Amino acid sequence: MIDQGCEGDWPLNDEKWYYLLEEIDRKFGIEERSTEEVPEKRIKVEKAVFTGAGGRMKLERFTRALVLERQVKYSRRIGGETQEQYLYSDKELTHRVSLYKWDEESRTWLQIDFRKLAT
Repeated sequence: MIDQGCEGDWPLNDEKWYYLLEEIDRKFGIEERSTEEVPEKRIKVEKAVFTGAGGRMKLERFTRALVLERQVKYSRRIGGETQEQYLYSDKELTHRVSLYKWDEESRTWLQIDFRKLAT
């Protein structure tokens, strides 16, 4: 279920994401669920908060258009500007999921490395 090749997050398509949410809801119950879109960055963020065996947890899934090309334009003059332009795919998307655990002492979400969960 977990791709051990990524540090901190892993790719997850739509089907696996919704299956994962159903399993979490069935086992623990989902307390909060939200979706927000950031049009200027072409990102959709889906969040689910639940209390699991390890305490309060949060899953975040970032969906964005696949970057096909990155163009950097710059001037060789001293103090010249640089600009980055991205060419995005209209059809292909990338998905990344991150898992966080609530830390009561610091009152913040701490990202969990998935490789540590397998041991």
